[in-house]
Amino acid sequence: MRKNIELFVLLGLIGILAFWGCGSAAGIDEALAKAKKEGKMVMLELGSVGCIPCEQMKPVMEKLRATYREKLEVIFIDIRKDRENGRRFGVAMIPTQVFLDKNGREFHRHIGFYGYEEVEPVLIKAGI
Repeated sequence: MRKNIELFVLLGLIGILAFWGCGSAAGIDEALAKAKKEGKMVMLELGSVGCIPCEQMKPVMEKLRATYREKLEVIFIDIRKDRENGRRFGVAMIPTQVFLDKNGREFHRHIGFYGYEEVEPVLIKAGI
């Protein structure tokens, strides 16, 4: 139990440090505009390279991309390099998943690892 608490605190600190990283917001607005033009929903994966739960999200993102290629755009934002978008999307801990509808409005948010089996019902409920 103590190790779980220590891990949770450590992950929280990593998330805070990642939030204050440096980087640029280049390309995100273009990707969001393209998804909106194509009538796609968007899953933003806000995390960082090297963060363990963020790395665990890679296969989930790939499966979502493959399964919903025509209906969902999956975008990874490394907030250590792009802290502007970390603030823009209200990231307090990583990974954070933000789901946007076809009009670019947020309809769902999750913090932490989010398995494919948990994400899929959210997408189906949203009408994907």
